[in-house]
Amino acid sequence: MRRPEDVKWDELTEVVALDGSPSADDGWVTEDLAVALYKDMVRARIFDRRATQAQRQGRVGTYAIAEGHEAIQVGSAHALRGDDFVYPGYREHGVQIAMGMPYETILSYWRGLPNATWDPREYNQMVVTVPIGSHLPHAVGHAYAEQLRGNDVVTVSYIGDGGTSENDFHSALNFAGVWKSPSVFIVSNNFYAISVPFEKQTAAEWIADKAVGYGIASEKVNGFDVFAVYRATKTAVDRATSGGGPTLIEAVCYRFGPHATADDPALYRTKDEEALWRPYDPLDRARSYIESKGWWDSERDAELTADATAEFDKALDRVSAIELPVRADIVAHVFDRTPASMVEQLHRLEDGAGQPRSEIPVSKIWTVGKDRLPDGQRSEMTMADAINAALHQEMAWDPTTVLLGEDVAVAGGVFRISEGLLAKFGEQRVIDTPINESGIVGTAIGMAMGGARPIAEIQFEGFSYPAFDQIASHLGRIRFRARGNTSLPMVVRMPNGAGIGAHEHHCDSPEALFAHIPGVVVVVPSSPIDAKGLLAAAIRSDDPVIFLEPKVLYRAGREAVPEARYELPLGRAKVRREGTDLTLVTYGGMVPVSERAAAAVADEGISVELIDLRTIYPWDVETIGASVAKTGRLLVVQEPQRTGGIAAEIVAEIAERHGYDLITPPRRLTATDAPWPQFAIEKHALITDAMVAHEIRGLVGG
Repeated sequence: MRRPEDVKWDELTEVVALDGSPSADDGWVTEDLAVALYKDMVRARIFDRRATQAQRQGRVGTYAIAEGHEAIQVGSAHALRGDDFVYPGYREHGVQIAMGMPYETILSYWRGLPNATWDPREYNQMVVTVPIGSHLPHAVGHAYAEQLRGNDVVTVSYIGDGGTSENDFHSALNFAGVWKSPSVFIVSNNFYAISVPFEKQTAAEWIADKAVGYGIASEKVNGFDVFAVYRATKTAVDRATSGGGPTLIEAVCYRFGPHATADDPALYRTKDEEALWRPYDPLDRARSYIESKGWWDSERDAELTADATAEFDKALDRVSAIELPVRADIVAHVFDRTPASMVEQLHRLEDGAGQPRSEIPVSKIWTVGKDRLPDGQRSEMTMADAINAALHQEMAWDPTTVLLGEDVAVAGGVFRISEGLLAKFGEQRVIDTPINESGIVGTAIGMAMGGARPIAEIQFEGFSYPAFDQIASHLGRIRFRARGNTSLPMVVRMPNGAGIGAHEHHCDSPEALFAHIPGVVVVVPSSPIDAKGLLAAAIRSDDPVIFLEPKVLYRAGREAVPEARYELPLGRAKVRREGTDLTLVTYGGMVPVSERAAAAVADEGISVELIDLRTIYPWDVETIGASVAKTGRLLVVQEPQRTGGIAAEIVAEIAERHGYDLITPPRRLTATDAPWPQFAIEKHALITDAMVAHEIRGLVGG
């Protein structure tokens, strides 16, 4: 049983005692402040109880209950300034109310409606975050970007005691400590992570004590005392704005209700335990205090309760009356402009449902331009040179562009791709980060939210897996989550693919994983000209881009690359070789392999049309389809594992669209469904030009 007497209350800062009397200096507490805090706590409590009732009535979805947390949420929110920005978890209704968010906006989320009115930039609050703890690095990166831009903004993120067990709690605090970012982390310690008690989350006595390991300030506060929370948060904000760095505040409270409406607390705690904590109700403590000061009375309390109840009920009625959005809304706002393939997918669903097709304005559809290279001077460059040139030019063009990653600054990257950038742009924009891929991508997401254009480098593609949660849960979803009210203009770069004889995780090809994530553009160049132009387009894009650089091609050859700044269209394939007998589609490191194979079979009279995808998602189905309609045969070559790969996607789509154009069944040439082997036997897994030529002959001969 979790009992109040087990808590070392004397170690927690406090302003008002349990009975409402001052327990510390309260001379700074004004009537206006005290009454405003109490009013918002009551509004939050009534919102919470009415929303719980509404869920039982089927008027909202599963709802996370916050009763007992009001002092933490309202006290901290009132301590923030106008431009400070909040990254909530999923229980911060009190913060949202105290910061002026309309009830309809909050209730729309819990009713499962698209967050069309939740503009993060209008309310200075990110949309509710469901994955536990993964929003904390966003707050750190956001604070960094605001500071880089010369803005006085503090970011505040909220998390429960259970969430501090997540990897990104470490990532965020470590990055914040190293960067001394103006960040505040507020941990609501209610002793339970749903049913799992505090002692099964951590061996530490206090979560706040962990801050010392990250070199940041901390404070333990009585989370039932709204005045103590207000003062602790204000102190933390003042520290952050004066250059003192981040603060972790641990606020001890108790969750009086279930974790959420789907939870049954009787499974893990008793009614007797809950009764022991009821006298600690934060509303009772605050009300006793303001009544003792003569600032409040029962008549005003009854009036506040009635007004807050009516306010909620009217808002719920308005939200309940909202008509469900049309079917087209399921694809809206995923990208800055919707890919044509997604529009086709939508129309197919509408056709099957017997509904008229949605008319998507042309201005909202992703239109793919043609390659246009600038006139003027050209220089012989390797792909590594071209990427370096693009980074230099884009960072010079836009002062909000930031490069961050492991070893990218002083060392210039393990492949020396970022060489010279530190000397030109300085350590505030070329950042050697801690070795934490989730932190790198997570803070970059926050930087993009804070107005920067970050380029996050992952040292090797196989190291991207720890960051996969950030990529899948946030990178591709934030625009959709915020219904287009915000975007993530950022790039995640990484070397990709095999062929260099390296150890495990240094030769993977995870492009199919990334291509399956909604909201993310995936690019793989195969030449210096393309690498420079596509990277420039990726950096300028308002959509997040995964940019995979075939490491085997970094210095495989040179090409005359325009020195001027230019971009090439994302989503456009390139016909590398025209032919009439067979369409060969590939990308990345397999392009030169396939070119050699096509040249070899040409001597035998076989004419191959070679298409370089360049963009893996959204890929250019029109160019490939037109080629297959001409040649009647299709071969797709990919370096990584066969099952669920890019080749399978292309074969399936082209078979559906052009099955009657095909003379023979389409084929895939891929690696096996095994991990990439150790470098001593890597050659056995590599696809060679002889293998590609063999497949070509089999298709044409068959």
